[in-house]
Amino acid sequence: MAMTPLAAGGVQGPVRIHEKDGRLRASLRDCVAMLEPLDAPVPVAGPSKPIAIRTLGKQFLPRVAIATPGTDVSFPNLDHILHNVFSVTKGNRFDTGQYRPGDSPRVKVTSPGLVKLYCNVHHQMNAFLWVVTTPFAQLLDGRTGLQFDQVPAGTYRLRLWHPESGEKTWVIQVGSGLTQGTWDLDATLPPLEPHKNKFGRDYAPMADDRDY
Repeated sequence: MAMTPLAAGGVQGPVRIHEKDGRLRASLRDCVAMLEPLDAPVPVAGPSKPIAIRTLGKQFLPRVAIATPGTDVSFPNLDHILHNVFSVTKGNRFDTGQYRPGDSPRVKVTSPGLVKLYCNVHHQMNAFLWVVTTPFAQLLDGRTGLQFDQVPAGTYRLRLWHPESGEKTWVIQVGSGLTQGTWDLDATLPPLEPHKNKFGRDYAPMADDRDY
């Protein structure tokens, strides 16, 4: 039987994303914060409810999402054109094949880690799904920082990630009180991650307009 931790605390503080020119980005949209134990007992993350990543306006909405292993993920096509969602991420490879407006293919993600999502028809479509095993994972949309409550005392790895900064980590100690800090990321990566199509080849020129 799992023992109740003798002490629990909290972790909070602002997160800042620095643009290439040094300015602070006004929003933490698409930023993910994860707190993973190095020597502390942590409740097992329960199964996520099914999530939907929509295709609309030749974009994925949301661009970034969080789930746990075993989660069903659907891709409702809200456009009037065909889409084909795929991932070549090890442990979570899949290919929906081309599907029509109104269809909603479904896949199950099983392996922890970052799953990169693309559309084989539209090169500019790129989304990300974090599959996590910790219950302490947050999407920071609409926030100015992170806040984790009821964290068992111990040593943790704090992971911050954004599509345009990549990942940065810190090791922090959590006690029975409040652990505070300020964490910074640098937006040095392009908004669209360079990638090939599902066959490992370059996308055809003007791929968005062919066959429509």
